[in-house]
Amino acid sequence: MTFIKLTNCHNRTSPKSVYVNIEQIGHMYQVTKKIEYSNPLNFTHTILGVTTHNNGGFDILETPEEILELIKKANKK
Repeated sequence: MTFIKLTNCHNRTSPKSVYVNIEQIGHMYQVTKKIEYSNPLNFTHTILGVTTHNNGGFDILETPEEILELIKKANKK
């Protein structure tokens, strides 16, 4: 079992680490959400789905390309 460390972006002021088993990654894709409160903001992040959860996935700060690089590094160890 090999884990990679990613950054959960649900709380942007205090991001938390998420450790994901690379063998359980089912899908990942980048999205942009438009958040409008007092200041409009386009917030780009990655949705990372794992096969062990049926909740739509984690919201991650890393891009799909960065995640793939972490997987490559983890597989070389």
